Amino acid sequence: MSSSPGKLSSHLKSLPAPEGLLLACIVLGTSLVIFHCLPLIATPYQIDYGEGLMLDGALRIRHAEPLYPSAFKFPVVLHVYGPAAYATVAAILPSGAASFPAGRWLILGCSVGLALLIGTILRRLTGSSFIGLCFGLLLLTLPTFRFWLIFLRADVIGVLFSMIGIVIYVSNQKRYLWTIPFFGVALFCKYSLLAAPIALFLHLIVSGKGKKAFVFALGLGGVATLAFVVLQIRTGGWFAFHMFSTHPDRYSARQFLTLAALVAGSAPVVTFLALWNVRREFREEKVSFPSIFLVVSFATALTAGKLGSTTNHFVEFMVACCLCAGMGYSVLAATSVKSARRITLLLGVSVLLGIFLQNRPSQQPLRDLVECGDAYKYVNQSSSSRILSESLGPLLVAGKPVLVSDPFVYGQLLKHGLWPDQQVEDLVNSRYFGLIVMSTEPSQVVTRGSDVWPDSLANVIEKNYKISRRFDCRDVRIVLEPNSSNQVR
Repeated sequence: MSSSPGKLSSHLKSLPAPEGLLLACIVLGTSLVIFHCLPLIATPYQIDYGEGLMLDGALRIRHAEPLYPSAFKFPVVLHVYGPAAYATVAAILPSGAASFPAGRWLILGCSVGLALLIGTILRRLTGSSFIGLCFGLLLLTLPTFRFWLIFLRADVIGVLFSMIGIVIYVSNQKRYLWTIPFFGVALFCKYSLLAAPIALFLHLIVSGKGKKAFVFALGLGGVATLAFVVLQIRTGGWFAFHMFSTHPDRYSARQFLTLAALVAGSAPVVTFLALWNVRREFREEKVSFPSIFLVVSFATALTAGKLGSTTNHFVEFMVACCLCAGMGYSVLAATSVKSARRITLLLGVSVLLGIFLQNRPSQQPLRDLVECGDAYKYVNQSSSSRILSESLGPLLVAGKPVLVSDPFVYGQLLKHGLWPDQQVEDLVNSRYFGLIVMSTEPSQVVTRGSDVWPDSLANVIEKNYKISRRFDCRDVRIVLEPNSSNQVR
């Protein structure tokens, strides 16, 4: 259902008091969220570990360097996301230079795009511009989604492409094949973004369109297979290794359940409304696409149980929650005005309360970046171009070569005995690196363990390097130099 700006304005002015209050709360909440994001967007330093990995891949594309070369050569190049994510970031980098703010603006834009697409879908399914606007913007206020609102990661980019496909399908189911290019790009941003195409396949099945479902599956499977084969050939067979052999870290069902509880519990009213609608539709045997999408996205979020994973694996689930919550609200508004008004008030209060709690100074990541300027300057002014760093940020900003592009993945491969040699350890032992940048002292790594640095590597670092500087900067807290001046030059 489409509305002209004049009709939309007239409709919003005529809203009853509770609905008007909900809209005011969500618009105010969205404004506060974006306002508090601005200082983080402008920060020229790496905040989240994954940001450096994304920016490194994007820069390799801009500089025409191999994105998926042989992983067992030095420098060690490891990239765990598909080329579409890196290429999207590469396209917006100013003059091909490293820029965390540029990447974060991209993610904020993609997030706003997701909100608009949710609104478009809900307006189509419910016939209400109010519900579309409210529950679209609601996504930006969810505490666990807000965490990923600006960090330069692949998830939001990929989900945006998936949502474009969903909009095409919901707008006109006869165009289901037109969704294939967008779902394909999403898969080659991050191959775990399977929820949308699986949900579309299942929705076609339950709608009695089994033949179309299998045509869709064959079409998407064929496109994905062709792209995969081309990438395998062009990378000398290394694309598959980067995608599927770089996750040897342990899986924890407990971690998955904890993260799922965090996502659901951080927005309890939205979660309740979404699950209520799913249960209602399944009981009435009139299952809509959003309900199938919610169930499937929860299943695909099982990947959150891997060691290096967190709530970013629930981005599709959060999008689906907003869709289902909007559908549920529409039903309540039509069948039980009293219940709808209670939910309206609860939802408005919960949005503002969540934003108030998350906006507290103690929750802001800028607290961990106090001395990042000094740390980055120290790395930049180093005469050495051979630096082993846990955080790629200082190297990328300084324009220095990245010698191990994903220390976490490298460390996990080493821990699990999947690395064929000890070249990096041998280079540390010969004091090849002019600087080593860590978030934790080597001695503490040895005694307490680390997800990034294996004990064997930490031991070699402790024997051959000494701490030269300390900084109050996330992932750049400890800088070490060789014990003597006779390191390899």
